[in-house]
Amino acid sequence: MTTHRWPVRQLAWPSAVVAASACLFAAYLAQSARGAAVNSDGASNALQAWDMLHGNLLLHGWALADVSFYTTDMPQYMLVEAVRGLSPDVVHIAAALTYTLLVLLAGWLAKGRATGPEGIARVLVASGIMLAPEYGAGTRLLLFQPDHIATCVPLLAAWLLVDRAGSLSTSWPRWLAPVLVAGLLTWAAVGDPLAELIGALPLAAVCGLRAYRAVLVRRQRLAACWIELSLGGAALVSVPAASLVTGFIAASGGWTATPARTTFAAASMWPHNAVLTSQGLLRLFGADFTGQPLDGQALFALVHLAGAGLAGWACCRAARRFLTAELLVQVLAAAIAINVAAYTLTVQAGDISRTREMAAVLPFGAVLAGRLLAGRLLAARLAPGLAIVLAAYAGMVFADVVQPPVPASTADLAAWLAAHDLTQGLAGYWQANIVTLDSRNAVQVRAVAMNRGKLVGQSYWDGRPAWYDPATHDADFVVSTGTARWQDQPLIRRAEAAAGRPAQVYHFGPYTIAVWHRNLLSRLR
Repeated sequence: MTTHRWPVRQLAWPSAVVAASACLFAAYLAQSARGAAVNSDGASNALQAWDMLHGNLLLHGWALADVSFYTTDMPQYMLVEAVRGLSPDVVHIAAALTYTLLVLLAGWLAKGRATGPEGIARVLVASGIMLAPEYGAGTRLLLFQPDHIATCVPLLAAWLLVDRAGSLSTSWPRWLAPVLVAGLLTWAAVGDPLAELIGALPLAAVCGLRAYRAVLVRRQRLAACWIELSLGGAALVSVPAASLVTGFIAASGGWTATPARTTFAAASMWPHNAVLTSQGLLRLFGADFTGQPLDGQALFALVHLAGAGLAGWACCRAARRFLTAELLVQVLAAAIAINVAAYTLTVQAGDISRTREMAAVLPFGAVLAGRLLAGRLLAARLAPGLAIVLAAYAGMVFADVVQPPVPASTADLAAWLAAHDLTQGLAGYWQANIVTLDSRNAVQVRAVAMNRGKLVGQSYWDGRPAWYDPATHDADFVVSTGTARWQDQPLIRRAEAAAGRPAQVYHFGPYTIAVWHRNLLSRLR
């Protein structure tokens, strides 16, 4: 009788990765659900994915925000909704999936071709730096509704191909790596134009510099620069390719996006922006202790300074040896420098909440730290210290999971409206799409705004003009925040000017609900 031995060593690492991934996903899901309540930004994306899941793949008739997330977050939302249905949970599940993927990809990319203790140390340093997002502000920044953090998933996948382009060319067709890189960069840029700035630009610039130095400085043949030339060309091709895709979508009647603000800030604002940038970088790494009371959260932030310090050290090391560094290190260092400079010098650095524009600095910096410092730390016999810090980070993950949950902002309002048979109405942006999502689309509340004293349909930001067609929709109530006299609330007062005195006015929690016995959409301009 023949017995077969299972390849224990071969299965050990994949099994450990799967188990760790499941634990991380569960922890990040709990932190996201407890630490932040979904608002209308996330609800808008969930409604868009729901529309795509039901056949409107090009989001026909949608006017989106300044970032579409069409190829970065929407496919994931569709997959989650196919299983979970339409609910606020979709936002938290997708956020946890995204961040789990980033932690794994950062460790994989940091490992490179290193094996043995150094390979393990590289993985643990990179993934460890990202392991424990700060509860509160860090949760909203990294484990919440669509922002730029999910854009890092296709970018890290592209950097994996960039890092292995040389070895791929020996076993695969030479053109495969640059074609795949171009495809990933195009995919990312269609969903988020920031990918062109932190993906295509640094790759093209670094490859151009390396080719220049090889041919004109070291007098090598042009054929010796095949990898640099092909990858640089892939980066350059991805920019017009993304424009062609978005143009085709718009020409086919699909979604259109609001142009993003990309102007430089006044020079007098640069010192203020530099302060915001510094605080934002600390917040990304969970180390923002500024303005915090001396409590447990401040202690967690101080411990996170270890990760921020390692990433900063790695960036300095990459800058000092930039010209002689390997291709991936140069690309990551250039991407971080471009991202930080663009944030500091433009109008994007309006307040600390805009730190999301620099979200890529966290995974890119973590990869640099694992790649450049793990070997030095082991040589300095600092492994025990790293183990202590990693254990502290793991403890922070557990502490974040058991925090008291943040109450849902409008779930009670959605239930109240449904109970009173109010199923189509109007509200300000922050009470509109989120109520629709909370009610699983049973109560449809559309966003409106005032312009020059007139009540108008806000169909130009994460909405559809068709929602405001009085021939197919009948909105008979307005939700306003505040429990003061309804006559003192601008939104309801303007609705009264357009449609007459409301038939009933209700107060529920922090909301005022004014009801008319007529279709308010017919009175909108």
